[in-house]
Amino acid sequence: MAAAALSFIWIQDTVADNAKRVYGDGYAFWMLADGPIAGRIAWVFDRPGEESDPKGLLLSHIKKASTIEWASYKPTHPEIVDALNGHSAAFGVYDRNYSPKNCTEAFGGNDRVKSIGLGVYKSKSKRRWFVMHHKFAVLRGDKGDGVLTGSFNWNKRATDLNFENLVYVKSDKLAETYSQVFGGLPAGVSVEVIDGDISAGFNKAGMELMRRRIEAAQESILVAVWSINVASKKNPNPIYEALVAAAERGVDVQIVTDYHKAKKRKYRKLAVHSVRMPSKKGHMHHKFMVIDNAHVVSGSYNFVTKSFSGNHENVLAIKNTAMAASFSDHWRELRDYEP
Repeated sequence: MAAAALSFIWIQDTVADNAKRVYGDGYAFWMLADGPIAGRIAWVFDRPGEESDPKGLLLSHIKKASTIEWASYKPTHPEIVDALNGHSAAFGVYDRNYSPKNCTEAFGGNDRVKSIGLGVYKSKSKRRWFVMHHKFAVLRGDKGDGVLTGSFNWNKRATDLNFENLVYVKSDKLAETYSQVFGGLPAGVSVEVIDGDISAGFNKAGMELMRRRIEAAQESILVAVWSINVASKKNPNPIYEALVAAAERGVDVQIVTDYHKAKKRKYRKLAVHSVRMPSKKGHMHHKFMVIDNAHVVSGSYNFVTKSFSGNHENVLAIKNTAMAASFSDHWRELRDYEP
């Protein structure tokens, strides 16, 4: 598929000297411009009611890629659907249990797109199934391979109503591992891959990667996550327990979560700030951490039992102070947000 012509304008970033803001094709993103991984990392945030930079970043990479392997929980945004259906070498999967009608209509007749249905989580729950919860794309091209992942669901609720993030990493090594995970679906592979200061983990290995980053924290942890539950015998949660242990050893742990997910929960040992959204249908949907002002961890995991006990999930962990400063600034924006 022919690549679209893209024009970019660079301006100096106000967050840190080695990160810059890039504008092009109706969207904008942050990119590392100095250091050992310069030019290999880009990231974007979405806010309710604004143009969707995650959508723009995703569409631009779809247009440029020669082949794509994608796994998305509920990919129904018309522009994204059109781009994927129109790409001659885009192969994808979506979750069958939670988006059967809309996704079937969107991708009906495209034999390169399949649905995946996982097993039962709680038979009497309103959301009884485990979830194929990935939101990633493996992007192959003449200039190297990479991956896109983050909290961003590929639908209009996310683009129009939510707080979201999306991260691009140029890495042949990560792309190969994400491709292997994609090829193994519907099996849930537990694997971790490391490329210098960049790591990625899947399923149980992703949970362990997050837990190690939390356990290594010395000064501070900022968390922005749509949902986090208190650990109990009935609902074990190793990430909640790791955050509590970090706070008890003196690490400043601060959590931002969605108001509607937090209002019935008593977190007791953790400092939790909840975010009210302008619309009842909108979410503070992030799933990221900033650790010691140096590490960014972002992916598809909500910090709840279901994510760690059977969902299909993935996470990135990147060591970079400029990226950490950008995510920290956005975290403070979330904490202080008023609709």
